Amino acid sequence: MRFSRYTPFGTARFAAQGGATGALGGDFSSVLSNPAGLAFFRSSEFVLSPSLYGMNTESEFMGNTTPESQMKFNLGSLGMVQAFSSKRSEGIVSASYAFGYQTLVNFNNHSTLRGTNNRSSLLDDFTWHANLDPDNLSPFYEELAFDSYLMPYDEESGQYWHDMQIDGYGQEVSRTSDQYGYIGEFSLSGALNVSNFLYVGASVGMHSVRFYEDIQHRETDADNHVVDLESFSFTEFNRTTGYGLASRLGLIVRPMDMLRLGATVQFPTVYRLTDSKYTSMNSYWDNGSGIADRTAVSPDGLYDYQLRTPFQASAQASLILFRMATLSLAYEYVDYTTARLDASGYSFMDENDQIRNAFQATHNLKAGGEIRLNALYLRGDAAPDESVCRSVEQRKSMDPIGRSRHPGKHSYLDFSYSHGRKYEVYGLYSYEPGINEVAHNTITAHSILCTLGFRF
Repeated sequence: MRFSRYTPFGTARFAAQGGATGALGGDFSSVLSNPAGLAFFRSSEFVLSPSLYGMNTESEFMGNTTPESQMKFNLGSLGMVQAFSSKRSEGIVSASYAFGYQTLVNFNNHSTLRGTNNRSSLLDDFTWHANLDPDNLSPFYEELAFDSYLMPYDEESGQYWHDMQIDGYGQEVSRTSDQYGYIGEFSLSGALNVSNFLYVGASVGMHSVRFYEDIQHRETDADNHVVDLESFSFTEFNRTTGYGLASRLGLIVRPMDMLRLGATVQFPTVYRLTDSKYTSMNSYWDNGSGIADRTAVSPDGLYDYQLRTPFQASAQASLILFRMATLSLAYEYVDYTTARLDASGYSFMDENDQIRNAFQATHNLKAGGEIRLNALYLRGDAAPDESVCRSVEQRKSMDPIGRSRHPGKHSYLDFSYSHGRKYEVYGLYSYEPGINEVAHNTITAHSILCTLGFRF
């Protein structure tokens, strides 16, 4: 899901109308929604869209709510469209091509959770996994707990155990998670205008993937009810980098001046990804326990694999009212059950079966509108997303507002503000098979996007 769901930033006009402008065209972000829309350009154009992206996260865990926030710079889009006119009214009336960069996903998020856990510990996860195969401990997890004296082995029972299973739970838990990175697309696109009735376009792009996740988990025996143990910490660093090849086709028909109908097919993107992992564990013991503090570290993990994202298709319609207003609608179909993993020497058969069973096809509706008041444009949208997972509901509300002001014929400046909220279940670990310790996060996103355009 992380690398298969896109929420493009694009231009301010695209963002302010929720990406519903596929049939409307005439915008650099048509590359993403419907490349046929590039054929509506009558002049060449250069665009730059920087943005400020802020995230506020409230994590609820064991009755405590912990807020966190951050603000970061983001590049929404950067590119150029070159338009050519044949000066004909029939046949190939005009053509255009575009190249540039657009951000598809921003992974930035920072969360902290705190609470007193009276029922489980991260060591429960390590212990039951270790007891499944006592002679083959994971060097990234269970082996660290054993080497730091947190998970001893009982020779008589042939089982691993930890102190809280004997002395009881009630430790203070804190966890900080930092996620950052992006998926960006470098694209080359082209479009043709046929008799001012049919518009066709295609786009090919290379995706750059950078995902980073730093997790710091700590449990402290605050009331000293666990014999000898003071606290322990576990740190995990995950990295995913790689690239992918993407392509999409689009067409738009204009049966009358006020109506435009469009369709887009986005073929599965094939990613070649590399995961790297590093973990460490520290144990701290009470004075007088006779046990020295310990630190255990994992090797550097590295794994190469391929991911094929789901097939996507969309249909769009735009209504243009007397050159004063537009109303745009878009329907998007994405079948997440068709995503596939693969690697040299491993087929991912079980994981791909889980994708088919756990995910589902989604049907997303988007709507956007624009009102023109001389040089001022007012825009807004509604674009809720349907849940990807069969058994988990995800709610998201969007309330973007956009404004554009055109100071002259050869340049323009657009602004948009987007506000979004979503709820997620954050899994910390499994303390029994099929039973997870979770927190509930409320994530509020704010984005201020500015597009500066030059026509030539």
